[in-house]
Amino acid sequence: EQEALRAKYGKRGATSPVVTETYLVAPDVLALAIQAGRVVPGALTKYAPQSGDARHEHDRQVILARGGQEIGWLIGPQRDNLVTFERLEGDPLLEFLAASPDTYAVRSPDDAAFARPVKPLQVYRKSKPTDWTQPGHAFAMRHIVYLKLPHSLTPGKTYVVSVGDLNTRQPETTFAFRPARARSEAVHVNQIGFRPDDPAKRAFLSVWLGTGGVQTYPDTLAFHLVDEATGAVAYTGRAVRAKAASEPETMQRVENFNKTDVCRMDFGAFRKPGRYRVVVAGIGSSYPFEIGPNVWERAFQTQMRGLYNERSGVALGPPYTAFRKPRDFHPADGVKVVQSTYSVLDGGGEFDVAKHGTDTPVPNAWGGYHDAGDWNPRRATHLRVTMAHLELLALFPAYFRALPLNIPKIADVPDTLTEALFEIDFFRRLQTRDGAVGYGVETDGDPIDGEVSWLQSLPAFVYKPDLWSSYIYAGAALRAAKLLAPTRPDLAKTYRASGLRAMQWAEGEYAKRKADDTLKTLRWEAKDDRNLAAVLGYDLTGDAHWRDIFLENTCLTDPDAKLFVWGDHVQRDAAFAYACLPDKLTDSTLKRSAIRATEAQAQTSLTYASGNAFNITTADPGKPMFLGFYSAPDAVELVRAHYLTHKPEYLAGAVQACQFSAGCNPINMTYTVGLGANWPQHPLHLDSRRTGQPAPTGLTVYGNFDFVGWKNQDWATWPIKYYLDSACTPSAWDWPIPEAYFDIFLYPATDEFTIDAWTPNVYVWGYLAARK
Repeated sequence: EQEALRAKYGKRGATSPVVTETYLVAPDVLALAIQAGRVVPGALTKYAPQSGDARHEHDRQVILARGGQEIGWLIGPQRDNLVTFERLEGDPLLEFLAASPDTYAVRSPDDAAFARPVKPLQVYRKSKPTDWTQPGHAFAMRHIVYLKLPHSLTPGKTYVVSVGDLNTRQPETTFAFRPARARSEAVHVNQIGFRPDDPAKRAFLSVWLGTGGVQTYPDTLAFHLVDEATGAVAYTGRAVRAKAASEPETMQRVENFNKTDVCRMDFGAFRKPGRYRVVVAGIGSSYPFEIGPNVWERAFQTQMRGLYNERSGVALGPPYTAFRKPRDFHPADGVKVVQSTYSVLDGGGEFDVAKHGTDTPVPNAWGGYHDAGDWNPRRATHLRVTMAHLELLALFPAYFRALPLNIPKIADVPDTLTEALFEIDFFRRLQTRDGAVGYGVETDGDPIDGEVSWLQSLPAFVYKPDLWSSYIYAGAALRAAKLLAPTRPDLAKTYRASGLRAMQWAEGEYAKRKADDTLKTLRWEAKDDRNLAAVLGYDLTGDAHWRDIFLENTCLTDPDAKLFVWGDHVQRDAAFAYACLPDKLTDSTLKRSAIRATEAQAQTSLTYASGNAFNITTADPGKPMFLGFYSAPDAVELVRAHYLTHKPEYLAGAVQACQFSAGCNPINMTYTVGLGANWPQHPLHLDSRRTGQPAPTGLTVYGNFDFVGWKNQDWATWPIKYYLDSACTPSAWDWPIPEAYFDIFLYPATDEFTIDAWTPNVYVWGYLAARK
């Protein structure tokens, strides 16, 4: 078998694997990063029939066969557009040669220890896909080969690595060991950067060697901050072990998730603006990062760009975004959107809305945000992220009124509020005459393979109004009304009236449930959205009626109140809103309770962060480690506690909480497209993938998840079970969870996203940018 592979792929050429990087991960461990293959994207064109074309229909797909080969999907209501299949280009690496120490030799013209070629003592490897074809699941692969050498490499010297018969395009590669410029996989830094006055600045040092397992570092390693422009050393410190591989981490489960030693490198006292690298003596450097006043502002703007790029019902393109998309899901273009008699409170699954569809058209059901890259549903819970940037505008009005987002303008309305109104208006258009609002719009199933949003062929259905969705909408409309009042009182009046009508209708439904004793069957979150909408209505109107509704169900009457009890209540937002009310509108005891309870959430977050190597936070110790756990900082309660108390430990905790998702992690990748130096290349975004465009800026993927804890959940782990297990070295099941992000298109549990999951990025990055 090996000889057959040699014969087929052993000759070097244009399709051979390429050595893309050479670097150190320890003074005596040299790494070669090798890319084997790439996925050639498909293309969207108008279908031009040819003689002999055949159509194969399967599960609502229409596949075009030409010349006896299936070549793509016919899409659109008339099946008159063609999206061609993707294909893999390039040779695989001869892995049996890559694993052998006899394959390699390292020599140096200026280091006497390597004057003669030196073979490695051992070779370790880790390999995982960088993408896969749709359909077909053929992998492009990234291999990292670690050469454990008998001698350490010397800074300032040059080394030549020969790869023998290994089928890389280059027979040898040269490595000039300049630690300040030689980026190492082992050195991790926050690629957003830091404000000079951020109280916590931290980098990390770690590497898992794949088949070689743990890499241990001595306690004596020095690190430096080196000026990117001048090369001057600006700061010196020492790496300190944060967690040894043998030490457990206390998260939702208790175990060491990194499978290697992790060291931290603190430089919180350093405040000089500039562009720097973290350089570890004898190893190498991080990606460059900035210390400057606007780093969090740019991160916030990037995430807000993601909201703009997820807009439905409008065309997208320059000058507002590089991503081009025609208008989609607009009834004026012939899209069928009809009313359903199904409410989100009726139970059942997400597609039950289609089973209860009617023939009644809903002509204004356009707008809102696509839920994910597969464009459905557009749902009321997306207003969570809208509420986040509305709250920031309320906390820091001068800052956010002046902040540009490069979006279409509404006269005398700041961009942050304009983006909010785009989402709110979707639900305002769905609002019935009596004030009721439904959960949103859903299509009849997931998208058909190959389709794009403006050529999709499924009908869409509007949920029947319900009190929970109406409460969610009311809160957003009432908050928007107050923020509009200073510059657009005319618009403020519109949203005030709409929000109050939604609230009043929902209160009528609530009273009916109370009378017939069915409140206990209501979704537990609904009472909390009622609680929040009431306090916002009280803030807007000063009407004691809304205060009394808030007092009905607030947990703050308990002096030891917990703001979050899973399955019972989640009143974080309402408690903070109450704490921010003017004293004349509040009860002093309840306000103190709100502040104390918010602080308690922040303290829980700090305790959680202290239990894991990378200081990941959450105010809920039982929170599942998936769907955004690693890719967005769960630090909202930390920044709220800081706003209320100004205690520096909460601000420090929030900054540290942001680091993993901002690239300070074992794969040195941010989880937001367009942010930092290295971001996801293949998020689940159908419109860009099917048209061969890069993924739009601002998409934050779900990221890594605890695939071991969720091993029996096939919806989450099917790619590992059926494909990645055999493709990866070591087995995908054996990878450390913080490193096991598989940047392959159409792995929903990792590379998909939902608008709701972006809320922490919007709120925390926005707060860190605007804070005084």
